[in-house]
Amino acid sequence: MFEPVSVVAGIVTTVILPKVLDTVSANIGEAVWEKSGEVIQTTREFVQTKLQATGTAGLLARAEANPTEANVQVLEAELVSQMEEDREFAARLQELVNQIQSQSPAVQVILDKLRITGKLDLGNITQIKEGQTSAKQLLGRDWQVGSDAKVGDITQENRGDK
Repeated sequence: MFEPVSVVAGIVTTVILPKVLDTVSANIGEAVWEKSGEVIQTTREFVQTKLQATGTAGLLARAEANPTEANVQVLEAELVSQMEEDREFAARLQELVNQIQSQSPAVQVILDKLRITGKLDLGNITQIKEGQTSAKQLLGRDWQVGSDAKVGDITQENRGDK
């Protein structure tokens, strides 16, 4: 499966920047590191080597030291640019991302970091994961609602391997 280079760049920055990965979820971050830490480290070193060769290694260092949205976006944009110019680099990053994804737990996240300035009224929500039994399901973390919040029934199901 080949992802668009922008998707690959987004995945790469998420997994090689530990502070970004930690913000996704401490539990998910630990599971990813346990299962695919070696591939993540290989990916980070591969990206660092490429950026050093092109004189842009400072972008990775800055994003690692201060993973603000702006710094991460600049790093992602540079990775996209490098992948568009160097198809071998893009292919190798795709291979590494595929390895990471095959070793990582599946994650479903809905209604995360919700920001509502007024009233919130949600109907019933059902989240179903079929397949991988180690899948994580997250719902409704870090909400900020400026007024009343009304949520209907919430159902989460992990049906395991089918």
